[in-house]
Amino acid sequence: MSTIIIGASTGPGRLLFDRLQTEGRPVIGLARQPRGITDSENAKFVALDATDTNMLASLLDEETTLVHCSRPELLTALLRQNTPLKRIVAVGSTRIYTRFPDDKCNRLAAMTHTISMGNVPATLLHPTMIYGAPGLNNVERIVKAAKVSPWIPLPDKGGSLIQPVYAADVVDALHHCLYDPETVGRNIILAGRKAVTYREFIECCVDISGEKSKVVSMPYFLLSFLAVLTHILPGFPTITQDEIRRLHEDKNFDTHEMIQLLGREPVALREGLAHVI
Repeated sequence: MSTIIIGASTGPGRLLFDRLQTEGRPVIGLARQPRGITDSENAKFVALDATDTNMLASLLDEETTLVHCSRPELLTALLRQNTPLKRIVAVGSTRIYTRFPDDKCNRLAAMTHTISMGNVPATLLHPTMIYGAPGLNNVERIVKAAKVSPWIPLPDKGGSLIQPVYAADVVDALHHCLYDPETVGRNIILAGRKAVTYREFIECCVDISGEKSKVVSMPYFLLSFLAVLTHILPGFPTITQDEIRRLHEDKNFDTHEMIQLLGREPVALREGLAHVI
């Protein structure tokens, strides 16, 4: 059996590749650029644009366990070719449950539907916002904003809920699914230990970073206007209108199934952030 990871140079895919390499398990990592990945006797990296589904399919066979940690449409296109596989473990997103669907949400829904209609044994993991993995900059954007501005504005006093998940927990879940047949056919939400308000999340990031920026409440229409300006303000992280819109919805999830999978509670937010910032 071979394990192939699509999206092995960043995020959870990179951490899983490194873990399997350390364990001496055979693994092949695929991505456009290696971004510092080194080969070893058991772990190989292949530079590949996964949009080339014909080339990608040529690397797969009936003994391949495919771990998908990249854009959902790539796996959708691959599966529509009836590519032979032994097993799929795919990373989706809890964005699929949003009240404000966008293009990414639609692509996630298409991937989920294609997996469910296929014959390949599959597990689908839906993480909340992941922090603490190479190439992910969610927390870094907050710290960067705190460095250049004395205020970080949020709508409605930042009272909506968010439940970020530590990348190490996501990798533990992926690793467990690879070797546990009981996870086949399951859709599992991966979230942090408990939900916090956006205000609490940002204040925790700022506090750990040592910055002094303060969270302030701002009307939605004004925040939406400022988001447009972030595209031209030097040194300030870009904020999209979709991100502003989703600040209005609570993102809190039941972690019971995740706890069963991991055999423990997910990492607490402050503990995880202390390893990242």
